[in-house]
Amino acid sequence: MASNFESSIHRGCDFIHDFSCSPCEENGFNTEAHHYCTQCTKYYCQNCVSKHNGLYQKHAVLGRKDVKKWEAAPGVVDALERCGMHPGEALKLVCGDHDQLCCYVCVAIDHRQCSKILHIPDEAKGVQRNIEFQQIPKKIAEVQKQFEKMKEARLKNMTSLKKMRAAISDEIKTIRKNINEILDKIEKTTLQDLDGMIAEIEINLKKDIETCDKMTIELQNMIAAFQTKAKSSESKSYIAYRKSQGMISQANDHLRGISTIECYNVTYQPNHLIEELLFSIKTFGAIEEQTVLTKQREDPHSDPNHVFSVAEYKEYNVKISDDKHPYVIRSVCEMPSGEFVIADFNNYKVKLLDKEYRVLDHCDVPGDSWDVCHIDGNEVAVCVNSELHFINASKGKLVTTRKLSFNHKCIAAAHHGGQLYISSGTALYVYTMSGRKVKKLYEDKYGGNTVRKCAISNDGKTIFITNREKHQLITLDNNGNKLALLTDPDMKGPTGVHVTPAGHVFVCCIDSDTVLQVDKDGKKKLATLARKEDGLYGPGDLLFSSSTSSLIVGGFKDTLLVIKLN
Repeated sequence: MASNFESSIHRGCDFIHDFSCSPCEENGFNTEAHHYCTQCTKYYCQNCVSKHNGLYQKHAVLGRKDVKKWEAAPGVVDALERCGMHPGEALKLVCGDHDQLCCYVCVAIDHRQCSKILHIPDEAKGVQRNIEFQQIPKKIAEVQKQFEKMKEARLKNMTSLKKMRAAISDEIKTIRKNINEILDKIEKTTLQDLDGMIAEIEINLKKDIETCDKMTIELQNMIAAFQTKAKSSESKSYIAYRKSQGMISQANDHLRGISTIECYNVTYQPNHLIEELLFSIKTFGAIEEQTVLTKQREDPHSDPNHVFSVAEYKEYNVKISDDKHPYVIRSVCEMPSGEFVIADFNNYKVKLLDKEYRVLDHCDVPGDSWDVCHIDGNEVAVCVNSELHFINASKGKLVTTRKLSFNHKCIAAAHHGGQLYISSGTALYVYTMSGRKVKKLYEDKYGGNTVRKCAISNDGKTIFITNREKHQLITLDNNGNKLALLTDPDMKGPTGVHVTPAGHVFVCCIDSDTVLQVDKDGKKKLATLARKEDGLYGPGDLLFSSSTSSLIVGGFKDTLLVIKLN
């Protein structure tokens, strides 16, 4: 039991603790208790226990390590028996209408209008002999084992992630090394160009220096010779004069040649493209998360355009002794428990079937039962003339709870996203669960049965409508805009339409006695899955049961046709 006390269950935005601090709870706060006073018989959080201990120093206060003693203390409600909505109250009752455990506060606030409020001791009689009760520990152990396997898989996944990280890190380092080598090569080539240019300039500078040295020496010699010859005969002086002029002219030519270049400089113009490219690149590559789906999700049937084939056809009789009129099954829906609810149009009945399609219970409705749709949990809604009757289906029983009335016919209904989609035969309306009209989504007044039934995709973005009058399947978006219109020789008088959570779309046609599969966009037929020779007669509605991979079809017969699909 102690392990239960260590946990908490998230509910909405609050946490339901095994023990909530009593003073905090009185002040409207939800705080987990860590202490229990045996004299005060109250729970305290860390903050409140300090104030308590200051006032009552001699009281015996138990901590979390003594939580078993909390449970044994007088007035303490066992965590298992504590109401989830009102933690201070014990579960004493069961609401049969909602199949829900309740405390007295629950009944007073939420179940005052319910007709079946049962006492737990009465309902619990013989429960220990119940096979399902006896199998609970085994089922819990199985679920626990699955969590242990899941934990083991996740731990292995963490180890594999570390290995992946190391491998990717090595790959990045290799890329970095390659980039470094490329940059080293670019640097080497650039420096080689620089060294080659400076070497050529140095050659030119050395030539100029050598010319300067040579001319300086020759000019010095010429001055010495000129001064010597100038004191001798005029002839020698004249020769010295002429050679000196020639020497000066030659020297000036060298000076002009050298002086045209005042100085040699080397400049560097960086290639910023490299920096710009590197600056624009944030990572060495894209890091993406990849999830490997389970085998169940990898099932090819998860493809909305996967074309099914038929494994077998089988009929199940759903007639009961109270049936007085020819049988017409207008609608079929499946409950979360795997049970089925069908609408018997001619006999003004709604019937509850078990997983083997055996009738468990039935209830009468005040008129033609046109359609039945699953709402939520154990609740279904049945279209009766211009009303929608809500029925609770639990523990093998059907109980009518409430109804909504409309100012138009109600021949088909669907539920999605907390809203009701109601067909009047020529229009499709959207209502809130309380019966307030939101909008008229679509209308076709040119005929008497232009909006027969509708089905809504799992994401709520696509709506399929059967137009029996014009032999069409119409596809709308959730604003009522027409996306597609499908006709086919096998589609005569389409009545029922069903879309699975994976997006498969099925249609049954009352005039051509066919069951069709169409693509997810409602634009083309993918397959004809059943005809009259397969046992189909006047099909009114159909349903795909994912638990059995079967189509359940109802029509002008006292049997359901179950089509097992591959």
